[in-house]
Amino acid sequence: MSAPNVVGVYVFIICVIVPVLVYALVKQLWNLPLQNGTGYFFGVEVPPGFYEGPGRSWMGGFHAMVAALYGVCAVGLVAIVATRRWEMTPWWGGGFALLFVPTMFGFQAWTRHKLAADPPVRPVALALESRRMGDYISWPMEALAVALVALSWWLLLHGGRHFDWQSTLLQSWVVLGMIPGKMAMVRLSFPLPAERAEEHFRFQELSRRFWIRLSGIILQWYMLVVLLGVAVLRGVLPVHPAPVWRWLVLASGFAVWGYGVIVMFRGMQRMKAMGRELRPPGSWKTPFGRASCFGTGWAFQIWFAIWFGGILAFILYSLCKHGFK
Repeated sequence: MSAPNVVGVYVFIICVIVPVLVYALVKQLWNLPLQNGTGYFFGVEVPPGFYEGPGRSWMGGFHAMVAALYGVCAVGLVAIVATRRWEMTPWWGGGFALLFVPTMFGFQAWTRHKLAADPPVRPVALALESRRMGDYISWPMEALAVALVALSWWLLLHGGRHFDWQSTLLQSWVVLGMIPGKMAMVRLSFPLPAERAEEHFRFQELSRRFWIRLSGIILQWYMLVVLLGVAVLRGVLPVHPAPVWRWLVLASGFAVWGYGVIVMFRGMQRMKAMGRELRPPGSWKTPFGRASCFGTGWAFQIWFAIWFGGILAFILYSLCKHGFK
């Protein structure tokens, strides 16, 4: 058995990511504004006949934005293939994600600003159930994640060989930052409409558990497997380890990532089916104020701004450093 070729690994990554992106475009993204039915646009309640009138231009604008995002992704991929700069593949995938997330949030904010300036006032129900962190988060697993991050750094620092400390620091930031992120997701809550309150409550619980689980797999444990795998290769094994070790690290990372993708698509389909007939958060306001689509309280927004901002800072620093060399 020969060790995996670096170029072959990058080509394989591209061959895996491209079908996932196409599937997401066709099954999830293209009609995302209609996920709550034709009575809503991106969670904003619209009048009857909206999609025969101004809704056409709104849908056209959304489709143009999505097409532009995928166009930038395609141009980047073509550039990698044409120049044979296969080592830029992680930057291509990560850069698309970093461009996609704020763009979608921005479009949603603009939609609410233009279409939901004065949402209807509806009665609100009170949920008396309390949420405990331990019901949503496995503290032993979080402790294991912290211990494995510390072990990875110890192996790299005591291995006596050069390693990319910037990538290691970024991966550690992503993994450890998800712990307070999960805690913020547990505390995140939305007002319950008095109409069909029990169904809305079950949907919110399903959504909360889904996002905590998904972020734990794709963001936390995937990064942790990559971090630990590199630490073992560079800190424990010889300079030229047996090929089986490299294949094992590669297979472990793809196994976690693939499992996360399956969980993501299945969970999104389940939430779409369950929430189609329910009133989305942010489409109405209570007698006490507006029901934000990002939930009540500032804990989640503050955490996300710090965590996501840290990722951007790491990447921009690395790009500037390599750009001025």
